[in-house]
Amino acid sequence: MHRFCIQFAVLAFLLVGNALRAEPVDWLYDVEVPVNARTQADAEVALQRSVDVLLMRLTGLSTIPRTPEVQTAFANLNTYVKQYEFTRLRANSPLGSGDALVARFNSSLIRELIKEARFPVWPADRPSVVIWLTIHEGTDSKLVQDTTPEALELLNRAQERGIELVIPIMDLQEQAKVKSTSVVGQFWGDIEVASDRYKTEFIAAVSCQKDLFGSYQTSFNYWYQGVEHFDHREFSAREDLPVNIVDHIVDILVSKHAIIREHEEIYRIGVIDVTTVESYAAVLTHLNGLDFIDDFVLVSLDNEVLIFDVYTPSSADLFVELVDATGSLKTTDREDRVIDKKIMQLFTWVPPQ
Repeated sequence: MHRFCIQFAVLAFLLVGNALRAEPVDWLYDVEVPVNARTQADAEVALQRSVDVLLMRLTGLSTIPRTPEVQTAFANLNTYVKQYEFTRLRANSPLGSGDALVARFNSSLIRELIKEARFPVWPADRPSVVIWLTIHEGTDSKLVQDTTPEALELLNRAQERGIELVIPIMDLQEQAKVKSTSVVGQFWGDIEVASDRYKTEFIAAVSCQKDLFGSYQTSFNYWYQGVEHFDHREFSAREDLPVNIVDHIVDILVSKHAIIREHEEIYRIGVIDVTTVESYAAVLTHLNGLDFIDDFVLVSLDNEVLIFDVYTPSSADLFVELVDATGSLKTTDREDRVIDKKIMQLFTWVPPQ
């Protein structure tokens, strides 16, 4: 899929910030959808739903426009699906109980579809999120905890939108530190201490208060990248709260990290410390697997520096930040040996452990 060409001689030669603090979400291309029965008709319906879910995960969009490219994809689902099978939902699955269809997609073809449809790209390096949610109705006040119906609805929507969401388990240790009043009263020290056990990069404290008109006045406090933020939303229906709350958190993340495809840029980068054929192949695999890279070309091997032209919709600063966040290509200072090669950024190859 990428424009890659290299001669045997090059292989022979190889032989002799505010950076993102997130881990790649590795399940984005595997979509599980509940089905009523294990029939071909149910499979066809579930596959169409799974494409919608997949595109939501990869683009950050809450609904997928039916562009001509998307309509063509729906008409040719077998082209994009690598494998699908029926399975039994596990106990306490956010999807409910019974049977489901699991579809695994061809990542290269899906990324090409997103490019052709000019959808945004939301890179897979995303922060995990812990959410402390209180719901107040009259005199009743509830702090949502793991395995409750509200928690399962939150987790279900989080899976659809492509984030790792943690719901507090509220065991005896947590009950001693956090109550619904901790969120309402803004006792953020209690929330911070209790959140530490989950090791997430994004902490959300959300308070939903039912007003006299039946709407839910919802306050969002969240901490991300060392900064505290606050905003407010009004939601109308109790049953829609989990979806609305997760969607708002995702919208926050998407606004910070999604790449809007206005045009494609070409950046020239250098990679050093690639000393074997195996590490060279690993670099190619790594670049080819990055969802914010549309394509790349090996330009030359010069003074033991691999020089690539990379095609991406990302801005230069965000591109460097995203590549550095992968951990396998780390930014390094330019060197005299590449000063005249018009390289935008030099990276050091760090083999995955």
